[in-house]
Amino acid sequence: MPNMVNKLQVEVYKKRFKDASFLISVGYPKLNVKGMDDLRGRLAAQGGNILFIRNRLAVIAVKELGLGDAKAICHEQTAFVWGEDPVSTARFLVDFKKEHAELLIHGALLDQESLGGEAVIALSKSPTREELKSIISGQALAMGGRLSAQFIAAGGLLASQVEKLASEEGGDAA
Repeated sequence: MPNMVNKLQVEVYKKRFKDASFLISVGYPKLNVKGMDDLRGRLAAQGGNILFIRNRLAVIAVKELGLGDAKAICHEQTAFVWGEDPVSTARFLVDFKKEHAELLIHGALLDQESLGGEAVIALSKSPTREELKSIISGQALAMGGRLSAQFIAAGGLLASQVEKLASEEGGDAA
């Protein structure tokens, strides 16, 4: 039977993870205090969250929340990172890893699927939610612009034909 401290810790994890739509698992066994502070500060500045976990208890909490099976992404010293957008968070971690090679990217839980570290790196190369919104709105505006240009062109053609007929009959088009 689990002890009361472990039950309470699972409840704390569940409260922290309840609004998370994804979790990225990172390892930090050789990351120094300065690097850890840098990670926390820069992550908080971009609106992300980090929680240093006890693997066994985090696996229980994540499973109870229905986020997936975290066993595959919990190794040694683990922290879970999450934020608004999985792509921008993955991109942040990959960029941070370029400066601090000691950071390990174990994997992620996304849509109840477990992804490996390489998949997280591939995810970081995808467009973010904001970039996708921009692309879609640009495409919608471009289609609307083309459609209005075709209506204007047809109207202009009709007006020029009416003007031509009116001038052939000797009257003014106006």
